[in-house]
Amino acid sequence: MAQGRDPKKETPFKDLKEGAFTRQAKSHGYDDPMKFARLIMRLNKKGTKTLPSGRRITPLLVKRANFAVNFGGKK
Repeated sequence: MAQGRDPKKETPFKDLKEGAFTRQAKSHGYDDPMKFARLIMRLNKKGTKTLPSGRRITPLLVKRANFAVNFGGKK
């Protein structure tokens, strides 16, 4: 067996689950997850801790939104 690191443990996206951000966007009333992602990133950059709906912007939500913005247009 080759010695080395387990690639599954090294990825910074190990806690991101497939489809989770889309489900969150739809639960907040957005049909387009990219609009929701851009809103989160814009509010996070301003330092706002809550969404217009009153829900908190958590670090995991920011991480998911960042992933969506970075890789959303690539297929």
